[in-house]
Amino acid sequence: MDILFDLMLALFLFVIIILTVMLTKKFSNPWVNRKIIHLSSVPAVISYMYLFTEPYIFFSFAIFFTIMLLIPHLKNRELSWFQLKKNYGEVYYTASFAALSLILWNVDRILAGLSMLFMAVGDSATGLVRSRILKERGKHISGSIAMFIICSAIGYY
Repeated sequence: MDILFDLMLALFLFVIIILTVMLTKKFSNPWVNRKIIHLSSVPAVISYMYLFTEPYIFFSFAIFFTIMLLIPHLKNRELSWFQLKKNYGEVYYTASFAALSLILWNVDRILAGLSMLFMAVGDSATGLVRSRILKERGKHISGSIAMFIICSAIGYY
């Protein structure tokens, strides 16, 4: 019965992420779109930390996303509203969620979830704050400060 709960929960979270991916098609900046999509994974991460009864469904969905994000790169047909040529960041992102979810489940799944939240929220804050200051993509101290503040708050919790 627990696996059925995990599967239904994962399907619900899957829909949230897919709807977010589709919604970002309306926006023009792929760097901002990537951050919005990152944020859509937060409910999945919190569910991993507190609701999932075992790691395998979460892991399977993370692997599914990894494969589905890798295929357009391999075919040289990136989803232009959030994927960039020769930039596999979103593939590494989902692959790291898969690895963390499985490796750390029995060690400390809260720690695994916090690591995922650092990526999802911290990296999003970095990109979104930086995009408000710089007109083109680049590094800026404001992004690092935003990530430090967000990750410190998450870590303090």
